[in-house]
Amino acid sequence: TDTRNAVEVWLVGREGVVGSAALLGLDSTPLRYLVQIGGSALRISVDDLRKAMADQPQLRALLLDDLHATLLRSSQSTACSLSHSFRQRLARWLLTAQDCSDRDEFRITQELLARILGVRRATVSETIKSLEGRGILARMRGLIKIRDRDRLQEISCRCYRSLRVEEKSDSPRIRPARLPLLGLPLLLLAFE
Repeated sequence: TDTRNAVEVWLVGREGVVGSAALLGLDSTPLRYLVQIGGSALRISVDDLRKAMADQPQLRALLLDDLHATLLRSSQSTACSLSHSFRQRLARWLLTAQDCSDRDEFRITQELLARILGVRRATVSETIKSLEGRGILARMRGLIKIRDRDRLQEISCRCYRSLRVEEKSDSPRIRPARLPLLGLPLLLLAFE
C-alpha cells in the first residue's frame, strides 16, 4: 500500500528474523520494516549470511523454520483482521508485543497503533479508554501499559491463544528460533 495506508502484517521481536528475501535467494523485497518498540538486534550482511548457511546447514534449517512460523503468524493475522472485532485484535496485538519484548509498557502512540491495525485513531482511543476503565490497561501520552494480562487474554480472540499453543508445542516448525552457538534468541533485523 502507499505509505499513508500501510498496515502491519506481522510483529517480530526477540524471537524472530526479518529479511526473508535473502533466505530465499532474492536481492530485494517490497516489504518495509519499522521498529516500533526499541531494543537491540544482531545484523549480518547477505553475503555473510549465505556463507554461514552454506557452512552450517542447521543455521539454514533454523532460519527456514522461522520463516515458516512467520508465514503462519502472518496468515493468522490476516484471518484475524477479517474475522474479529477491533477490541479483540488490539488485545492480540498488545499480548504479542509483550511476548516479543518482555515488556509491560510500550512507547507507542494511538495514531501509530491505528495505522498498524488499519483503523481510525478515534477507534483506538475509545477502545483503550474502555480497557483502561476496566483496569486492564493504563495510558499516558505516547505510552500504553498492560496492567492485567489475564483479562487482556480473555478479551483477545482465539488467534492469539492458538498461536501460543503452537509455539509451546514440540513442533520445531513454529517455536521461536534459537541460535545454538550463542544460546541467544536469534534476531536479525536486516540482511544487507
